[in-house]
Amino acid sequence: MCSHIGQHILHALSNTPENVSLKEPVCFFFYDYCTLILIHLLKVGNVLPCGFCGRSRLPECSITIKVPASSAPVWETKCIYKHTFKYGFAETGSKNKPCRNVPLKCALCHPALPPEPGKSTRRTPVVSVNAVWRYNMVDHILNEHKEYSVPGHRLPGVALPVVVWMGVKLTDLEQTAAQIPKEHWQVGREGDKENVPASASHT
Repeated sequence: MCSHIGQHILHALSNTPENVSLKEPVCFFFYDYCTLILIHLLKVGNVLPCGFCGRSRLPECSITIKVPASSAPVWETKCIYKHTFKYGFAETGSKNKPCRNVPLKCALCHPALPPEPGKSTRRTPVVSVNAVWRYNMVDHILNEHKEYSVPGHRLPGVALPVVVWMGVKLTDLEQTAAQIPKEHWQVGREGDKENVPASASHT
């Protein structure tokens, strides 16, 4: 379901209207075997939509994340439509499930600290922080980190660190699968050879 909602969110964020006919079968899911979620009859929220339900500004849809050094990130939300998924597979995407809309820890809000003097690493406590869904990262940066440039949105500014750009960048596959017209595809930045996601380090 998260993958399906992600495609609706991509349509909304790329200003691509969806062709929905009420004469066609309505897309739906069962929740707890009794609740119908009529996806095609709901509008995606226009402010940082929830990756599970597509709605905006609902306190229960806020999401946090813990990112351990050697295991998969752990997220938590009270969205009633949440469901479990394998983070590493979802973060990387695949031909069958190209959507990579997963909650991320913003590296601009929570930058990695430099190693301690005389050491190659620095131990930091693993704590929950507010997460940002991948498809919301552009809006998050535009509103919360105004000193940075964002290709296709804001040119003046500091170039995004590579680790942040890899969290923002969409793949050709996920944009094609969501049927986003190429003229509405995400603008890459100079030096990008192709829209390929970074190898996932978590499973």
